[in-house]
Amino acid sequence: MASTAYDTLNDEQKTAFDFLLKGDNVALLGPAGVGKSYLLSVIDSNLPGMMRRLDLARGAEHPKLPRIQMCALTGCAALLLGHKAKTLHSWAGIGLGKGTVQELHMKIRKNRKVRQNWLLTDVLIIDEVSMLTAELLDKLNELGKKIRVSRAPFGGLQVLLVGDFFQLPPVNRSDEPTRFAFESDAWKEGIQAVIELTQIQRQKDAGFQQILKEARMGALSKESCTILREREGHDWRKNKIKPTLLFPRRSEVDMINESNLKALKGKREIYKARLAYDGKMPAGFKEADEGFQLALTRFDTDAAYAVHLELVQDAQVMLIANVDPGAGLVNGSRGVIVKFCEATNLPIVEFLNGVRRPMGAHSWPIEDYPFVSRTQIPLRLAWSITTHKCQGASLDCALVDIGSGNFEYGQAYVALSRARTLEGLFVHDFDPAAFRAHPTVKAFYKGLTLTNMKEEEREELRKLSAVKECVDEKEVQADASRPVVAVHVIKEDVEPGST
Repeated sequence: MASTAYDTLNDEQKTAFDFLLKGDNVALLGPAGVGKSYLLSVIDSNLPGMMRRLDLARGAEHPKLPRIQMCALTGCAALLLGHKAKTLHSWAGIGLGKGTVQELHMKIRKNRKVRQNWLLTDVLIIDEVSMLTAELLDKLNELGKKIRVSRAPFGGLQVLLVGDFFQLPPVNRSDEPTRFAFESDAWKEGIQAVIELTQIQRQKDAGFQQILKEARMGALSKESCTILREREGHDWRKNKIKPTLLFPRRSEVDMINESNLKALKGKREIYKARLAYDGKMPAGFKEADEGFQLALTRFDTDAAYAVHLELVQDAQVMLIANVDPGAGLVNGSRGVIVKFCEATNLPIVEFLNGVRRPMGAHSWPIEDYPFVSRTQIPLRLAWSITTHKCQGASLDCALVDIGSGNFEYGQAYVALSRARTLEGLFVHDFDPAAFRAHPTVKAFYKGLTLTNMKEEEREELRKLSAVKECVDEKEVQADASRPVVAVHVIKEDVEPGST
């Protein structure tokens, strides 16, 4: 049998995959850098075909190809996830998620497209589940039952919850204490398998891995503190490609990027985000429609790209898309603008790994408008970014603020764990007290019972799901990147209300 993306998974990742293949609702946990995102890409490419072959082997006459929908709690996280991911609130049609289940159900019933989301999706994947409140998960459980007319958990919708509760918690805008997703009735009723990935893939150095394990638990040893303090004194200013500064507050980040950009005296170019159509525009669609303009504004606000991107020679930049993984040009790769192409005015970037390349436009499909994409140069200024914006990303080199300015549980750990190597880590400020783990989360993990699958059951699943189908199947490559291949129509931004 030919090798597949499934075969590249380690045993922990395969266990999570196998429980999904079995049909269970799964909670996939694990610290930063253990390969959760890669596993999701393999699930997206391999799981539907294997599920269909499994149904075929069990005697189903017309097995269908299951539909997978990936969601995240924020627009930035959804774009980082790729695979046509949407924000959970948009996919579910619940707006801000306020109101009773009955009120939200009535709202969904009036929206045919949203109702189809619930009815036609077979596997719902929710990433960054640490940001999901217990209240919202309970609402989704009850809404699934009502919309799909089933008393099974989530109305029979298979669910995969992915994340690490030691990372950033839900945003709590009320006086009530935060309740995590694992405290919900829906979790107790509907999650059948809990898998924790432990093999760190992002950081290869055993010493750095140990520091991250301690930082995650909010309990740094004296040895780890000594190593981190040593990273405080390193001179990074003479580096051609400087580390990205990670700060907890946006005001600090904006000030650093703007001041550094203004200080440069070289050639400047401005790139404006555009709209690109794939030729499948529905009849009657107009860019000036209020609904589209609202979706576009929301998309631009959440996105990692800049609507108006100003670049200058010698500017520090970071890739915000997987442009060429084979060459090491992936989301989070750091570089510097060395010049601009004379023929096209495209920026030419020299990356930390030595690759030098001009950067053309990349496309991001706009949520709820799959026939329209935003195109922009996939670079952002990288003197500094916020810790919240970088959750889920990996950085070649980072200067982290892990001092007293960190105000949220897990914030300092998220910043520290973005760096791929200890050599690429520079410390701006360090306070061991900044590393705090939520006591409720610590208690949850202490009492966590992981789910195991019998080896004979696993082998049977794999054997049945490997049965050759009569139809030709082409496995989708496990890659979230979507480069611009062809653009039929390109227009500049349209202001709301214009024609």
